Amino acid sequence: MPDAPPAQGPAPEGPWPARRPRLRPLPPVVVDALARPVEGGDEAVLLARLEQALAALPDDERTAVVSAYAYAGGPVGAAVELGLEIEDADALTRNGLQLLRAALDDLDPHGAPRT
Repeated sequence: MPDAPPAQGPAPEGPWPARRPRLRPLPPVVVDALARPVEGGDEAVLLARLEQALAALPDDERTAVVSAYAYAGGPVGAAVELGLEIEDADALTRNGLQLLRAALDDLDPHGAPRT
């Protein structure tokens, strides 16, 4: 019976500060499946506004929202990305969603202006 590979231990310690995980880019197949803007259509407007609203979020809220929803990690995924307790990451996620809703309040769910 072959020997099992050695288990990986904790990250080596050193004088450098711990680095927070970076957001991972979405695979192209996921982007293609989720974002199919129609040329000049309301969906294209909605996606453009969503990108602007996400870019305007504070870093921690943006990381929490993207981790929880775009990567489907939920509060646990946001907590892992941010290095926080699940409750704190969930609070950041909810705050980020409220900020996104406020930024997109003038559009209906299909991207058309509300009347």
